[in-house]
Amino acid sequence: MAYRPLKKLSPEDQWNRDRARIHALLGKVKKAQPGYDDDNYRDTILDISHGRADSSKELTDRERQELIDRLSVLAGEGPRKPWQPKDKRSYPGRPKNMDKRGQSRDEQLGKIEALLTIGKKSWAYADAIAKAVCKVDKVAWVKDGDLYKIITALRKQAQRQDWDLSGEKR
Repeated sequence: MAYRPLKKLSPEDQWNRDRARIHALLGKVKKAQPGYDDDNYRDTILDISHGRADSSKELTDRERQELIDRLSVLAGEGPRKPWQPKDKRSYPGRPKNMDKRGQSRDEQLGKIEALLTIGKKSWAYADAIAKAVCKVDKVAWVKDGDLYKIITALRKQAQRQDWDLSGEKR
């Protein structure tokens, strides 16, 4: 199967997608709250559009999303959360095996991460050092006893390029 890049939906395609979601949620709301009828649905649309529209087709994209969020709450699902990265604090390319507390590996990887941050370098840079020095493709795969080699290479790079290592502990 060939890779197809994501493309922006046309307004008609977006409306069709939203309409399907709205009607599915409306069915769930009617099951969850038996007193909710078509008049309540129209009142919700009027409220969202500030009296401008009485049909979901007449709503703007933002108003349709508000309707979907409200129906989700009424159906017991809760509003959809906007997409966010898994961990906002993580540095791009950061090894997954870094957070094992109480090990010297964690401390050494933390040191590598600090040096990369000071030098404004990515983890791909550290991976390249690992490949050159330790003959391993990624820092995450370097043996515990060889991580010092990467730290040393980063420190030498810091000295050559005058990185500010004033907060570094020895």
